[in-house]
Amino acid sequence: MDTNFKVLMTLMGLDIGGAETHVLELCKSLMKRGADVYVASNGGVYVKELTESGVKHFNVPLHNKRLGNIFYAYSALEKIIRENSIKLVHAHARIPAFICGLLQKKLGFRFVTTVHWDFNASFPWNFLSRWGDGSLAVSEDLKRYLIDIYGVPEEQILLTINGIDTDKFSPAYEDPELIRELSLNPYGPRVIHVSRMDRKANRTTYKLMDAVEIARNTFPHIELIIVGGGDDEENIFKQVRHRNELAGADYIKATGSRTDVKRFLRSGTIFVGISRAALEAMSAGLPVVLAGDPGYIGLFNENMLDIGISTNFTCRGCPDTETRILAEDIMALLNRPEKERLELCAYARDVVIKHYSVARMSRDALKLYEMVRYPRKPIDAVISGYYGFNNNGDDTVLKSVIDGLKDARPGLNITVLSMRPKETRVLYGVDSVNRYNFFSVHRALKRAKMLITGGGSLIQDVTSTQSLIYYLLLINYAYKCGVRNMLYANGIGPVRRPANITRVRNALNRVQLITLRDELSEQTLKYFGVTNPEIHVTADAAFSLNNVDEGVVKPLLAGLGLEKKRFFGISVRKWKYNMPGFEEEIAKFADYITQTYGYTALFIPMRPVEDSEISRRIMGLMKHPGVFLGERCTSEQLRGVVAKSEFILGMRLHTLIYAAKSGTPVIGLVYDSKIKVQMDALNQRYYRLVEDFHWEDLENYADKILADRESVIE
Repeated sequence: MDTNFKVLMTLMGLDIGGAETHVLELCKSLMKRGADVYVASNGGVYVKELTESGVKHFNVPLHNKRLGNIFYAYSALEKIIRENSIKLVHAHARIPAFICGLLQKKLGFRFVTTVHWDFNASFPWNFLSRWGDGSLAVSEDLKRYLIDIYGVPEEQILLTINGIDTDKFSPAYEDPELIRELSLNPYGPRVIHVSRMDRKANRTTYKLMDAVEIARNTFPHIELIIVGGGDDEENIFKQVRHRNELAGADYIKATGSRTDVKRFLRSGTIFVGISRAALEAMSAGLPVVLAGDPGYIGLFNENMLDIGISTNFTCRGCPDTETRILAEDIMALLNRPEKERLELCAYARDVVIKHYSVARMSRDALKLYEMVRYPRKPIDAVISGYYGFNNNGDDTVLKSVIDGLKDARPGLNITVLSMRPKETRVLYGVDSVNRYNFFSVHRALKRAKMLITGGGSLIQDVTSTQSLIYYLLLINYAYKCGVRNMLYANGIGPVRRPANITRVRNALNRVQLITLRDELSEQTLKYFGVTNPEIHVTADAAFSLNNVDEGVVKPLLAGLGLEKKRFFGISVRKWKYNMPGFEEEIAKFADYITQTYGYTALFIPMRPVEDSEISRRIMGLMKHPGVFLGERCTSEQLRGVVAKSEFILGMRLHTLIYAAKSGTPVIGLVYDSKIKVQMDALNQRYYRLVEDFHWEDLENYADKILADRESVIE
């Protein structure tokens, strides 16, 4: 990347802290690479070092959520960006990112963030978080946090590290001036603790004081040096004075904010802490006990490398820090032979040199800057439907929609809203986001040219009003975003509640094009008052799929023991209006076919979560053994199984469509008007209502089909 550019870093402040030191080192490295770097923050102890390296600092109150400060910071940042012609802004905390996100809409600069920590993601803070055009995450767990909690696309996130200046933080002899300044015992072991002293994240400092007090029983000359400032600094000073008075010795030293951290590390025996400060201690050649408010890892060695790297040495997700264990680890380390301690120090420094260089950190930032210089490719189509729920019929529809779009326009950029986005990406070779993650859906629609809703029976309130409202909200939001809307091969209704009919009319009149799978759906829309869109009656999307190659289904049938047997398929579902004795009647029918014709009953769960239990219960009622297809089959496998069946007794719509597509005779069980409509459209007269049938009705249909199967197929 061309490094002759301007970048504005925004962060809360420049006092002691991991994010603050990260920004300091990043700015210095970018300056060396030729970039023109500006920083806006509330100031702090590192401002002097920053400005001495050539970085211009602006004092802006970005350190809290007070409305007065927010308004002032907004105006100040706008002025800085305008006057210095800045086209790239890099935020390092939630408040600066929120303000920069607002300014980006007004000023049009490119905006990126670095995620140093996980924030409170509850309402309303989740809606106030802004992650920009791209993000750097300092650890893998923070990357997952962005993806899972905020729906940031994975391709928009780069992993980075906390770069450490290994020349600045290098092993050296202790600093005699520091020894004199703090009146340290020249012979006693020293525990160094560097951290921000904030009330919300400072419990470990107090536990460490307790642990060192315990260790004094074995090591009476041990000293604890606490470095860092924050809103709990005064309480720390009081606690230190109190403990020293009780002990009759000044064995704890609290320094407040200091920029000469390397001097303390060079004069220490052990470091206790986490995050960037721990890495600086490792680079300075100190053995490190990883302990903090997020958790406890303990003494860092080669066995702790993976967990250290994965949590960015913060101990997130690890067991809590306990005073007793901390004291035991400190004493155990002090009891180790000097040779072993030196080996630990050498290993720790080698880890920093290999994995945490400043050069790597600045390269990561430059890579992100280059990535966001060019807008991401827009999404040609976002597809919304009942996808990712392991419903084979809907999965078939999705494949049909995707295949049709790609055949018409190769290279189309498609994103699917799915319950299981990872699985959808793998199965269909498209991008996918979680359908219930507001942030993911929002970002997808903001980049989209078109929203395709369908296919299937989405516009109905029989399942639930919530489901209907979900799809209508997406249509309405796409309309507000200026995204074109299309309903694809939908079945409409039933919609029974008057309020829902109004919702449907208002939303669908904002759609540009509607294609329907049957004429009844067209009549329903006209009755609702949907008149604005162009409407065409076509067919269910599943009809557009090609027939399945025999090689796809042959191994499956062999595994079921059906490769050389004749079988018929039964596909049923639980339904609130199934008549009493429904399962017994199906079992009697299956037994009749098995006994009369010698065919095996194969139970086909189109949606395993709903269909498996009722299928197994029916099998348990049968006198002759049936076969259960399995909990999860691909769309192709199911279509192939239906094609190989002698006939199908089907209750789910797409079982009937698979049969019609492959020329397999079918008996329909009507639980919804869409089943009757489809059977009539296919000129199939063998069907009964689930509320009222007898097994002998089904027997009669099957006898007629099997007596003249070829003419039925024709």
